[in-house]
Amino acid sequence: MDSRAWGLGLAVAIAASVLAAGGCGSDSEPVVAVPEAEAETKREPILRLPEAGNVTVQVRDDRRVELYDSPNGKVIGKARDETEWGSPTVFAVQRTKGRWAGVPTALFENGRLAWVRLDPRRLRAGSVVAEIEVDLSDFNAKLIVAGEVKRSFTVAVGMPTAPTPTGRFAVTDTFRGDLNPAYGCCAVALTARQTRLPSGWFGGDRIAIHGTPGPVGGAISSGCVRAHDRDVNELINTVPPGTPVTIKQ
Repeated sequence: MDSRAWGLGLAVAIAASVLAAGGCGSDSEPVVAVPEAEAETKREPILRLPEAGNVTVQVRDDRRVELYDSPNGKVIGKARDETEWGSPTVFAVQRTKGRWAGVPTALFENGRLAWVRLDPRRLRAGSVVAEIEVDLSDFNAKLIVAGEVKRSFTVAVGMPTAPTPTGRFAVTDTFRGDLNPAYGCCAVALTARQTRLPSGWFGGDRIAIHGTPGPVGGAISSGCVRAHDRDVNELINTVPPGTPVTIKQ
């Protein structure tokens, strides 16, 4: 046999034995192919959330995020950088699971969270120090800032046939001026929806905390929480979108 041909055959045999061993020596680990989707997930950045305050995530300018029914589940909607009323789109984070955050949204029924992927290219993280608590049983609301009650005030709530929904919600928008006189000075829109609208009602199904020229301290509204203008003004001055709201019975 020609010496060059013998040398080439030996080199091929050595190379084949190295590959069969799984690397450059007998102690090497075999190469395991990583599925493309898994590799992409490992490379994907994750948004870091604050450890203090009531955590929020806001949709970045000119971006959109998909809302899922569960982590890695089905897409049930999309959110732009602004709400339907022109406020920044800010979600209150109620739960986290890996790369996902569970947030209340008016797109889902009361009490059910939507899930957003914690993608720093589409979301920015933040926090708020305020929160609102409404107690339907004693017609009272509290504005809490940094864990302390800043203001406590009397409210009117939904009548028995059109009750105010209970649960954990969040502020989506705030309004002042150019409102129907029935809403007083201003209003704070929530993710909550009225599921038992009165017959003949044409005002939409979103729940709000709003001012009123009428009485408070009873179950007399169509579901919204009414308060004196001075109290709702204080809310407007204090609570940004993403502020958590708890309504309890």
